[in-house]
Amino acid sequence: MDNCLSNGINFIDSAAAYGNSEMVVGKTTSGRRDKFYLATKVRVEGKEAGEAQLAKSFKAFQTEYIDLIQVHNMIDHRTHLPTLQALKAEGKIGMVGITAMVTEAYPEIMDLMKSGAVDALQIPYNVVQTEVADELLPLAQDLGIGILTMEPLKKGRFVQDLKQQPDMAPLAGPGIDTWAQALLAWVISDPRVTLTIPATSRPERIRENAAAGSLPKLPNELRDYIREETLRCM
Repeated sequence: MDNCLSNGINFIDSAAAYGNSEMVVGKTTSGRRDKFYLATKVRVEGKEAGEAQLAKSFKAFQTEYIDLIQVHNMIDHRTHLPTLQALKAEGKIGMVGITAMVTEAYPEIMDLMKSGAVDALQIPYNVVQTEVADELLPLAQDLGIGILTMEPLKKGRFVQDLKQQPDMAPLAGPGIDTWAQALLAWVISDPRVTLTIPATSRPERIRENAAAGSLPKLPNELRDYIREETLRCM
C-alpha cells in the first residue's frame, strides 16, 4: 500500500471470494482510508446471503462507505442489484457495478447499462481480447459508465509466455521500458477505459505498472504495433 500511494495508485479492487483480501486491505488502509478508492464484489446466491456477505465486506474493510460494489460474474444479479442500489441511495456505497468474464453475457449487460442499473463495468480487455471494443465500450462512453479492465496482461502470460522477445525499439519515444508497460499503456490509451487492474504478487512490480499510467496516450499507430507484436511473439 505504501508503494501504491508513492506511485500514484489509489484504486484497490478486492472481493469477498478472494480469501482474506478484504481484511488485509482493511488493515493496510486503516488510518488513510481517504487516500484510496475501494472496490469489492458480492458473489453468492440469494438476497439474505448477499446482504450478509456485504455486511462482512464493510466490516473487513473497516469502513462505513465503499466506493464501488460489483456483482461478481453476474451471479444472481437480478437479486443483488436492487440491494446495491438501495445501499447507494443510503449513501453507503458510491457506485454499483457488475463484472463479467464471458462474451455471452455482454448483450444482457448492455441492456442493464441502458436501463441505468449500473454505474461501472469490469470486463476483460487486452491486446488479444478486444470483443468489447465494437459495441460495449462505445455504449459505455455514450452513457458515462465507468470501465474497469481486468487481465490487461492476461495474468502475466502476454509477458512471461511469449515465444520470443518483442522488439521494444519503436516504443522508446514514449518512454516505455518493459513489455508489461506497453501492454498496460495499450489498454489505458483507449479513451473509453477508466482504469485497468493488473494483478501482481510482487510489490516491486507496482512501480513498473504505475509508470504506464503516467505515459502520454499512445497514438493508434503504436497501439497497433503493440498488438501486432504481441501476436507475432505468441
